[in-house]
Amino acid sequence: MPGKYTLIKHFWISCAHSVPRAGKCERVHGHNYKVTFCVEGTELDQTQMLIDFRLVKHALEKKYDHHLLNEFPEFNPEQGGSIPSTEKVAEVFYWTIHKLCQTKENKPTLKWIEVQETNEAYARYEWNEE
Repeated sequence: MPGKYTLIKHFWISCAHSVPRAGKCERVHGHNYKVTFCVEGTELDQTQMLIDFRLVKHALEKKYDHHLLNEFPEFNPEQGGSIPSTEKVAEVFYWTIHKLCQTKENKPTLKWIEVQETNEAYARYEWNEE
């Protein structure tokens, strides 16, 4: 059995959101989300990396950093999306990174992602293929 590489990285992204029917969180407010993800694979790319984590960070920052999440279709129920709870933010971020991994020649696998909203609360999302 070949060896396996695991990359775990975290970074920060600032976003605002509103969560209807969630008490004071119904009001628009912001978070400095700590995003942590785990990528695994048996092959490295031509730069000897599973994935350049700067690509992951930039993919999420370019779209969401310093924006109101509710304005994006994926976080707007009226446009077919979901309310941007921490759980749904983790899920949407997961699929963004997953798609990025699939574009890589070495096809690393995104195992899980955690989105920490506050010091006391975070959500983890992982896809279970079973």
